[in-house]
Amino acid sequence: MKKTINIGILGCGSIFRLMHLPALLKQKDKYNIAAAYDPDPQAVLLTKEAAGKNSRINFTHTAAEIIKDPAIDAVAILTRTSVHVKYAVEALKHGKYVFLEKPAAVLPSGVKKIIAAEKKYKRFCQVGMVLRYSSFYKELKRIISAGKYGKVLWMNWLETRPFDPYIWRYLTPDTDGDAIIHDKAVHQINLFNAFSGSKPAEAAAFGGQYLINPKSYSKVRAFSREVMLKGRSNDNMMAIINYRNGVKASITVSYVSPHARESRWIIQLEKAKIVAHFETFVKRAKGSKQKWSGNPSSIYLFKDNRNYDVPWKYPMSYPPCDDNLVFYDEYKDEPMHPGSGAQWREFYETVVKHRKPESSTTIALEDIVVAKAIDDSIKRKRIIKIL
Repeated sequence: MKKTINIGILGCGSIFRLMHLPALLKQKDKYNIAAAYDPDPQAVLLTKEAAGKNSRINFTHTAAEIIKDPAIDAVAILTRTSVHVKYAVEALKHGKYVFLEKPAAVLPSGVKKIIAAEKKYKRFCQVGMVLRYSSFYKELKRIISAGKYGKVLWMNWLETRPFDPYIWRYLTPDTDGDAIIHDKAVHQINLFNAFSGSKPAEAAAFGGQYLINPKSYSKVRAFSREVMLKGRSNDNMMAIINYRNGVKASITVSYVSPHARESRWIIQLEKAKIVAHFETFVKRAKGSKQKWSGNPSSIYLFKDNRNYDVPWKYPMSYPPCDDNLVFYDEYKDEPMHPGSGAQWREFYETVVKHRKPESSTTIALEDIVVAKAIDDSIKRKRIIKIL
């Protein structure tokens, strides 16, 4: 078994520099970043600074140099979505294992091309659904899968946040995906599909633009500053997914709020309710024993134990008290995003043991099928059946 993997990087944007690069550098016993490519000279310069003076990364002039290099074992495709399928198929063709940032593609047909290439060239592609590798996801899955509180009845996810200040995500949704649907909600679609216990049957959605002007630049609030954006992507969206077993899942996501991000899940089981806060940006509850430093994720479980009267008992303060706290994690060892280190440990096993990853292209295909149904529902103004 090969001890260290030579990996090539396609795309040196901020996500690579802030999340993937620190995770890879922490796993030097597993990865050697042999080469990197980005057409933007500024991205290359910033990557050199982030990697440090002792970095031996070879920056190439083309993506093909990395894809065709026989000394490179695996390729990480961290580019804009429009070239995901092209690069992934080429890398698989040249015997490389592939780490592919989400979304795998804008359309299901694109994901199917990657799956066909995996089978033909006998290599695997792992999709970067980082949340799926977090302890937050694993704890939710453990509670639901145990069956102690019955089956899932319905699920809801709400996220409000400032704009993500990357203009390409808004300009060309046909080729790069919709900023709200493919770049953000695809995470939640992925987990809804995992928790529902069934296949999706139909989707209905409404979306639009409250602040973005599709034809001229609008000044909007981003995370750290105001930016000028335009494009055809949605800046708000509400969707409902109906699964074949009767489970319902709803999504509300909006980029128009200038306030700290709120990302909250409610999962209603037959005998309990889960209230989960992903990366909380608020102060801890009064009397909490947790430090609540950083941006912790938390999961609260409210059992239907018949110890309280039914009317008007809503244990939904934000955040609730520690009595119902079943999970708390500050993710101090995870660069930028929960699961960012664990997904690279999984990819290492994928490469050295030729093992299909949990976040496979098969799962990615199911996610993109739902994403397309939501996108189609907004555009066609009707319910979309999912075959």
